[in-house]
Amino acid sequence: MTLPLARHWKNVTWILSVEVCWGVGLAMISMVAVLPVFLSRLGATNTVIGALPVVFILTTNLSGVFAAPFTSGLAHRKRAVVFLHAIGGIPWLILAVWFGVLPRPSVAVDILVFLILWGGCWVLYGFTIPIWINFIGKVTRPELRARSFGTIFFFQTLMGVFGGWVGSRVLGSHLPFPANYALGFLIASLLFPIGSLFFLPVVEEPGTTAEPQHPLSAIWRHVREILADRSGLRIYLAILVLGWGRYLLITYYPVYAQARFTLSLKDSALYTAAYMAGQMVGSVLTGIIGDRFGYAKVAVISLVALTAGLALAIWGTGVAAYYVTAFLLGISVVADILALFNLSMAFSPHEDNTAYVGIIPALVAPVTAVVAGYSGSLIDHFGFIPIAIAGLVGAAVALFLGVVRLPEPAYSLAGRRPSP
Repeated sequence: MTLPLARHWKNVTWILSVEVCWGVGLAMISMVAVLPVFLSRLGATNTVIGALPVVFILTTNLSGVFAAPFTSGLAHRKRAVVFLHAIGGIPWLILAVWFGVLPRPSVAVDILVFLILWGGCWVLYGFTIPIWINFIGKVTRPELRARSFGTIFFFQTLMGVFGGWVGSRVLGSHLPFPANYALGFLIASLLFPIGSLFFLPVVEEPGTTAEPQHPLSAIWRHVREILADRSGLRIYLAILVLGWGRYLLITYYPVYAQARFTLSLKDSALYTAAYMAGQMVGSVLTGIIGDRFGYAKVAVISLVALTAGLALAIWGTGVAAYYVTAFLLGISVVADILALFNLSMAFSPHEDNTAYVGIIPALVAPVTAVVAGYSGSLIDHFGFIPIAIAGLVGAAVALFLGVVRLPEPAYSLAGRRPSP
C-alpha cells in the first residue's frame, strides 16, 4: 500500500518541524569541531579525543542491532519514535548541570563523566536510528524516499547552520569556560524533547509484524544472511571500513587546525556551520541523484568529497582551506548517511528492513572504531599529516571499489519507475 502523494508531503512537513529543533540542538553538541575542542580545553590528549569516534561508532552501531527485535511485533512505530526522541535530551541536561552548576572536580573526572554520558547518549540514539529510518520509510512513498531523506537532512542541516551561528555566539559569550559549553548543552537538552512532539501528527500505515524471537538468534540469522550475500553487499561493507579517514576530519583535524591557523573557540563553531552547509547542499543533490540514478552513486559522491577533503586538509593552506574542508566533510557525511540508509534497505530482502539498517553498520563498527580511535595515539607519535595520508589512501581505494565494483540493487532504482 502506498501513501497518497498529499499525505506523503504532509508527513514530510511535520518531520521537517522535528528537524527545526534537532538541527539546532545537534549543532550545540556536534562531534565536528565543537566537542573535540571542548575536550582539548579540558586538558584531554589526542588519544582521549580519539575516544569520541570510538565511543560514537561502537555505541551507535552496536545498540542499533537490537532495534529490530524490539519493534518486530509493532505494526506502528510512532509511539516508540516519539518516546525515544523525547528522552534524548536527558544526558545533555545532566552535562549542562555538571559543567554549568556543580563545582569543578579534577580534569580526569570531568573527562570521564563527559565520556560516560556521551556514550549513554549514543547508545540511546543508536537504538533509535534504525527504528526512525524504518518509520520514515513507512510514512513516505518509495519512489520519493531518497529525496525525502535528502529534504529532511537539508532542513536539519539548514537549522544546523543556524545552530552553528548560535553556537558561535554562545561559545564566544562572556560566560567562562566550561559554563559557555554548558549553556549549549542545556539548549540541546530542551530542543530534543520539544522536537519529538512534531512526530505526533504524522500518519503511519501499519507495517508487517513478526513472531517474537530471541533477540540474539534473530540478530545472528541476519548477520549470516548479510555476510553470505553476493549481490555487492560485501563490497559495500569494505567501502564502509575504508572510509575511516572521515573521523580524522571530524575530530583531529579541527584540533590540528586550531594550532596551525591560530584559531579561536568561535572558529570551531563556524567550522561546524560550514560542515552543516555542506550537508545542506549535499542532502538535496544526493537525494535527487539517489532516486534518479541509484544509491550506489550517492556512496561514490560521498567518497569523492571525502578524498578531496582529506587532500585539502593535508596540503591546503590558509583559513579558507579549513572551512572548505568542513564543507566537503559535510557533503561526504550526508551522502554516506543517505547511501547507508537506502542501500541497507535496498539490499534487504525483507519488508521490515530495520534489522539490515541496524546490523550493516554494526558489522564494520569494531574495525572502524579501532582504526579511528588508535589514530589518536599515532597522531601523538607521528603527527596529523602522515595519518591523514593513510586515511586518504583508504578513501581512494574505497572510491575505486565504489566506481568499479559496487552494483545498484534493483530496489535502489525505485525512483526510475513512474509514480502510480
